[in-house]
Amino acid sequence: MKKYLLAAILLAPLMTPIAFAECSKEAAPAIPDGASATEQEMIAGQQAVKSYIASSNASLECLDAEGVAAGADELPEFKDARLSIYNAAVDEMTGVGDQFNAAVKAFKAR
Repeated sequence: MKKYLLAAILLAPLMTPIAFAECSKEAAPAIPDGASATEQEMIAGQQAVKSYIASSNASLECLDAEGVAAGADELPEFKDARLSIYNAAVDEMTGVGDQFNAAVKAFKAR
């Protein structure tokens, strides 16, 4: 029995990507260059950013739900991995939003 418990503990960190695979999101979109983009390219960029943000929010909700489902039984390694993924997604979303806002500002400044 101890062998199985030890094996489970040793393999748990390897299973982390599998555990959160259902909480996937789309890749960050390419942000148009506001200094040279057409209005249509800016609109397409806005739509891509909105889609990305919606996908990312769904992924964050999924990660939250997995944490709630795991409850107090969640292994610390899983919790740490889940929180790292969550925080990285929030940072990426913020970066994409900031980049697009800068592109809009450059577009309007022309």
